[in-house]
Amino acid sequence: MPKKPNDAAAQDNAAPTVDPQKQYLMDQFGNLMEQVGDGFGGPLQEELISRLEQTIADFHEEVNEMLGRLKENSEKRHERLKEIWNNPDAQKGSAGENDVPSDAPEVNDEHMSALEKKLESQSNDEPDEPKEEEPKKKKGFFGRKKK
Repeated sequence: MPKKPNDAAAQDNAAPTVDPQKQYLMDQFGNLMEQVGDGFGGPLQEELISRLEQTIADFHEEVNEMLGRLKENSEKRHERLKEIWNNPDAQKGSAGENDVPSDAPEVNDEHMSALEKKLESQSNDEPDEPKEEEPKKKKGFFGRKKK
């Protein structure tokens, strides 16, 4: 006796499935185009679509560049950690040579904001040893000056 084809299989063949995120974006874009559509003509809609495509392409390119740099930096850190792990004694002598971040970052006046410059100058002006302040002598009620 022949078997009935599954209803789910028949639906899959009828319409290809779309990623839920892509479907959401298509719905949102469709809603926006309906709002804009009557006020503008077809050429303006085409210009809008082309600009959106260019914006998305630029965004995609920038994200790929950032991810590439992130991957490179991660690989460098991983290699550096392996090197430190394998040779812990060698690290002590070469700490200043490598690009390991230190407590005091390099000073680059071109990229520092005014607030950063002010804070940097204040930290340089302060001596390493804190001054010991003498506690103020407390005055009684009658020892205070009248205003």
